[in-house]
Amino acid sequence: MSFISRLAREPLVHFVLIGAAVFAAFSLFADDDETEARDRIVVTEGRVRQLAQIFAKTWQRPPTPQELRGLLDAFVKEEVYYREAVKLGLDRDDTLIRRRMQQKMEFLSEPGREVLAADDVALQDYLDSHKDNYRVDPKLAFEQVFIKAKASEEDAAGRAAEALKALTAGGDPAAFGDATLLPKDIPLSPLRAIERDLGEAFSKGLEDAPLGKWTGPVRSPFGLHLVRVSKREDGYDPKLDEVRAAVLRDWRNLKRQEYEAQAYDKLRAKYEVVLPAAKPSEPDKDKTK
Repeated sequence: MSFISRLAREPLVHFVLIGAAVFAAFSLFADDDETEARDRIVVTEGRVRQLAQIFAKTWQRPPTPQELRGLLDAFVKEEVYYREAVKLGLDRDDTLIRRRMQQKMEFLSEPGREVLAADDVALQDYLDSHKDNYRVDPKLAFEQVFIKAKASEEDAAGRAAEALKALTAGGDPAAFGDATLLPKDIPLSPLRAIERDLGEAFSKGLEDAPLGKWTGPVRSPFGLHLVRVSKREDGYDPKLDEVRAAVLRDWRNLKRQEYEAQAYDKLRAKYEVVLPAAKPSEPDKDKTK
């Protein structure tokens, strides 16, 4: 009996050949299935409705059958180019695509309603911890006489002193001061707004100004001002009911940031990040001389 005949009778050889045939058949059909799934573009009814809805919102009417067909052709074309681009790896080093994918992942990690639900206890605790953010500014209403430094600071100061003396004696404010685009009468305004428009030094000068009396001069970036405060309201820390909407908005933003940070930390823990070795700093040239 020949060697080949004996080999053909061995059970082990039969097992190896059958296993090889099964593996080859599986690989063949698996590749075919994978190729078919990869190259098959399925347009669902939901996608058709979405395309039609987008068209209707844009043009304020539903698409005609021909227009809908054009939308479907455009979608298929987009999908074909997208898949081919992915096969070529064109999405890997594109900053815009990477950022868009990051935005989608961050959107998927948005917290649910239960995380963003707050009771009065939580909101009051947040308000107590961030009082400065919600404090109601003092408010002032005043009238002013503007003195411009035409020749020198001494000249402006002298004219301001003369005008203040006359105003204190009952003079008409319209008879004094220089022309300006600044309003003569300022309605009740937050001190922060006054500081924004006329500077910190000016707003601080108004804080100690007596009520109903001409005082000054108070300096601003524009020049000197004689002022008479007609009304003053003190600042205060509001109750929760006064600022509930703002507190709830800020509290939710904080919780959202905390939730997203935790979600990122969980994802980050899956990866080992290897950074390039730090290059040794160059010696100071002055020290080497």
